[in-house]
Amino acid sequence: MGRRTMKSDMFLLTCHYAPRLFSAARRWGLRLGLLMVMAGGSGAWAEPMKLAVSRTPLSLPLYVAQHNGYFGAEGLEIKLNECLGGHRCLRQVLDGQADVATVGDLPVVMNSFSSSDYAVIGTFTKSSDDIKLITRAQAGIKTPAQLDGKRIGAIKGTASEYFLELYLLSAGLDPQTLTVVHLQPEDLVQALQSGKVDAISVWQPYGYLALKAMGAGATVLPSNNAYVQTFNLVSHRKLVGTLDDALSKLLRAVERAERFIHEHPAEAKEIMKQRLALEQDFVDTVWPGLRYRLGLDQALLVTMEGEARWARREGHATGPLKPNFLQLVHSAPLRSVKPDAVAIPR
Repeated sequence: MGRRTMKSDMFLLTCHYAPRLFSAARRWGLRLGLLMVMAGGSGAWAEPMKLAVSRTPLSLPLYVAQHNGYFGAEGLEIKLNECLGGHRCLRQVLDGQADVATVGDLPVVMNSFSSSDYAVIGTFTKSSDDIKLITRAQAGIKTPAQLDGKRIGAIKGTASEYFLELYLLSAGLDPQTLTVVHLQPEDLVQALQSGKVDAISVWQPYGYLALKAMGAGATVLPSNNAYVQTFNLVSHRKLVGTLDDALSKLLRAVERAERFIHEHPAEAKEIMKQRLALEQDFVDTVWPGLRYRLGLDQALLVTMEGEARWARREGHATGPLKPNFLQLVHSAPLRSVKPDAVAIPR
């Protein structure tokens, strides 16, 4: 059957079964089928690749790649869909609203108990300083020990909550002695201001916004580097193997963007500032704690295993699956782009 006949048949089928197909178009089976039919089965993208990008400084390489035209140079048409939090970005991939997402390691783990429909294709940012514990001055919390018995705002099932537990344990505190109040990231600052919580465990830029809004009424507790957060590119499983060439092009653009960040930090900071509508003081504050380097290493697997044990112990692991995290990593596209950056088994 010729390509023109296939397209005509697809059009007629769509018209005849429009109600069902429009609903199913949000699912991955039809989306992948349309991509492959329109691309003639070549593995090339015939429509914009949809990236769900968390609105955070951790996502800077994606913003730089778009700003500098690196995606287009690789022959990719990219549409960036911004979301608040990597957990929401991953949900867009699982719901068929995006092809690839920027996701922290914890949401990768939390979803692995109920789904294996995705794979990490590369870590592109690491930070041990992105998440902060910020307290209300009126709550009288100036040291970690004074968190005992207090109400702490955190985002359920994300790095915010995991960081909080590691922080408490490293400070010699029993997490059971305080109350965790689950909130969305955009609600944490107001909760701290209003006194709904005594402290918040929050990633940037919300930590900075809390300090700016409250001034002397807020305090940042000292960092203990208990948790190194990774930010990863995660693809839907149905793209794996089928469209590896496109994923390699995406990674190549990200690698080029990270080289630009290292070689031209002042320009990269300006892109971050403009894209996220940030103040220069904030950019200068967070910059030293961000490490932009594309790779896949054993430390990611070790981190996710530890998070999985935590999730099971705390009752967050509600799905029926027993995840194998090595199988949730797809290294072939990165091996083709930057083989020396891959340090995990095939």
